[in-house]
Amino acid sequence: MMNFFSRIFGKPDFSPPSFVQEALFKKFPGIINVEWAKNGTHYEAIFYKDQLEYIALIDTEGVLAEYKMFLPEGLLPEQIKEKLTQKGEIMNAVMINKGNTICYEVILRDEKLIRYVYLLNETGTILEHHVL
Repeated sequence: MMNFFSRIFGKPDFSPPSFVQEALFKKFPGIINVEWAKNGTHYEAIFYKDQLEYIALIDTEGVLAEYKMFLPEGLLPEQIKEKLTQKGEIMNAVMINKGNTICYEVILRDEKLIRYVYLLNETGTILEHHVL
């Protein structure tokens, strides 16, 4: 019955190897609503922890390669928030941890309603930006 509903609603019926699942639960205890997919050479998990949405990429050896956490504006570091609010309204923010390097991807909208994507390092230096 579950496969029937999965096919109708388009949910993938995919589960990675148990050691990959165990690696995720070890790194992120207490997570809920985990959905898995295969993304190239990585397993991708979308889940919630402490009411925040995450996306994690785990390689075929069970090593966490990268994770993204969708941030409410209140959790965005102050130096980043200050720099970007001068340029427009923050619409969406994501913290990216890849190889223990943290950066932030932020979408903002200016007074003309043009949307931009900014990539900043953890000190607030703009690494790149472009119009959406």
